[in-house]
Amino acid sequence: MNTIIDRITKMENILDELTIVVEKSDTAMNELADSLNDLNTLKKYYESQYIKDVMADKRLEVPQDLKRGVLSEDAVHILLTDIFELSNKMEKLSKEIRR
Repeated sequence: MNTIIDRITKMENILDELTIVVEKSDTAMNELADSLNDLNTLKKYYESQYIKDVMADKRLEVPQDLKRGVLSEDAVHILLTDIFELSNKMEKLSKEIRR
């Protein structure tokens, strides 16, 4: 009898934990989906206006106390790489889930 109770308790705990993980994941996926327009805006900026703004910063035309991480050489590139790697991870995970 203890074996049945132990098994059911274990499975109930797994169910509870997975439910929380899925809820958090769904929220994160929705946030990411809602951010795609911003991502595309950032990509377009990086492909067009970015260099002009970097040059303006080097000419000290941008206030030095302005937050301007977007002008760093790596920040946008790292973000885009991270998003690409995340999409690959999601694709692999999706295949694992569907097995």
